[in-house]
Amino acid sequence: MSEYEIETAIIIFVFGLVIGSFLNVCIHRIPNDGLSIHFPHRSLCPNCQSPVLFYDNIPIISFLLLKGKCRSCHIRISTIYPVVELTTATIFLLLFYHFGLTLKMIQGCLLVSLFIPIAVIDTRWMIIPNTIILTGIITGLAVIILMTIFKQDINYLLQHILWAVVGGITIQGISILGRFAFRKESMGFGDTKLMILIGLFLGRWQSILTVLAVAAFTGSTIGIILIISRSKQPHSQIPFAPFLVTAATLDFIWHDQVWVAYLKLIGWQ
Repeated sequence: MSEYEIETAIIIFVFGLVIGSFLNVCIHRIPNDGLSIHFPHRSLCPNCQSPVLFYDNIPIISFLLLKGKCRSCHIRISTIYPVVELTTATIFLLLFYHFGLTLKMIQGCLLVSLFIPIAVIDTRWMIIPNTIILTGIITGLAVIILMTIFKQDINYLLQHILWAVVGGITIQGISILGRFAFRKESMGFGDTKLMILIGLFLGRWQSILTVLAVAAFTGSTIGIILIISRSKQPHSQIPFAPFLVTAATLDFIWHDQVWVAYLKLIGWQ
C-alpha cells in the first residue's frame, strides 16, 4: 500500500469518526419531539444537561479519557456513542478499500450514514423517522442522478426508481399477508418506507430479493434466540430495520458474492 493510500485511509477513518459523532446527535435528538439537530449547537449531557466541552467531544478518545462518564455529574455514558462512531468509521474505511475514491464510495458512505441511525432508533424506540427517510430519498436521488449523468444512461436512473417502488410494494404486500395470517400487525409502515430507500440505492431486483431473504432469516433466528433465552416473549415486537439495513449494506458492498451464496443456498447453482 502506498503512502498516499495510507494517508487517505487515515483521513477517511477520522472523517467517519466525525460523521459518527454527528449521527449520535441525530439518534438522540430526532426521536425526541421538539429537539433540533442544529440547536443547541453544543452537545449536552442527557442526564444533567451540562454542555459538553469541545475537548470532551472528541470521538472515541474523549470517551476513553473520561472512562465512559460525564465530567460534570459522573453518570455513565452509554457505550452506544463510541460504538456508533467506530462502526461508521470502520465501514467508511471498508467502502474506500472496496470502491476507491469514487461516486460509488460516496453513495455507500451516504447510505451507511442513513442506515446506522435508522437501525439504532428502531431498536431503541421502535420507530423509523420520516426525517431520515426523506433526507435519504432526496440525497440518494441526487447522487443517482449525478451517476446517471456520468454514465450517460437514463436507464440507470429509471432502474433505481423502479426497484425503489417495487421494494416498497413487496414489503407492504408481505405486511398485509402477515396481518391476515397472524391476525396482528407483522410489520410497520416504517419498514415499507425503509425498503423504498433501500431499493432506490441498490437498484436491482436481485438485491431486493436477497435483502428480504437475508433480513427475514437473520431476524427470525435472532428472534428465536431471544425467546429461548427469555429476553423476549413470543408475542413481543422485534425491530426489523436493523436486519434490513445490515442485509442491504452487505449487498451494497458484496452484491455478487451475496447473490451467488443465496443461489447456492436455495439450490439454483
